[in-house]
Amino acid sequence: MPELPEVETICRGIKKNIIGKKILSIQTSNKNLRLPFPKNFADLKNQNIILVSRRARYILIETSSQQTLLVHLGMSGKLLYLEKLPTKLEKHDHFVMQFSDNSGLIYNDPRRFGLVDLVLSNKINQHQMIKNLGSEPLTKDFNAKYLQEKLRGKKINIKTAMMDNAIVVGVGNIYINESLFESKISRLNAAKSLNLKQLEILVKNIKNILSKAIKLGGSTLRDYVKSNGDVGGFQFDFKVYGRDKQNCFVCASKIKKTKQNGRSTFYCNNCQNN
Repeated sequence: MPELPEVETICRGIKKNIIGKKILSIQTSNKNLRLPFPKNFADLKNQNIILVSRRARYILIETSSQQTLLVHLGMSGKLLYLEKLPTKLEKHDHFVMQFSDNSGLIYNDPRRFGLVDLVLSNKINQHQMIKNLGSEPLTKDFNAKYLQEKLRGKKINIKTAMMDNAIVVGVGNIYINESLFESKISRLNAAKSLNLKQLEILVKNIKNILSKAIKLGGSTLRDYVKSNGDVGGFQFDFKVYGRDKQNCFVCASKIKKTKQNGRSTFYCNNCQNN
């Protein structure tokens, strides 16, 4: 599933291409995504795109009609910008937004776990997918004291806690593996057991790693591509993720792999002993 750096990369990619453009038409397939397509897409005809932003893993495309498209890529979704839309769509193209210059956005999703919804812009924070989300990790609000308060009394392991979107959004499996390694924190530590100094280090590394991943266009492991169809580059900078049985770059011990709450965890047992 695309995580924060991948979604942010897509947002930046489409933002520079669609702001100010007029919507000519919207076409949907006859197959629903995670949610059924709304029936009022026709309201967007002749409206202009005025803003593209991100909340957690959701792409928000605001129009001049004070309505916002909310897009989630699910497990396998792609949101592509094309300077000229094709005359024939691909098999898994489920949503097409055509602009007046014949450019457009295509949402392609083989597994159909994503969604495209339409919401009043001033009601976006009340949407069922948005209203219970936690702090954005790249903002000042996400800091060690905030995290200490959120983790207070939590007996679950720190890795699982940090993937809870009610605590912090967008820090998915790839990036928490990398962040815990950089912070020299064991995946097994109870969330409540980390002291303020450890949390300061963890917060700093999460911010640094997410920022670097965005700069490199995200991580392409399987389905993810940028809005222009290119792959990301952060996967070549992984320190632990996907590197089981390979030497640790710090101590040369073998990177190990295990399962936590059904997700793969990669770690160095020698470096991450705090």
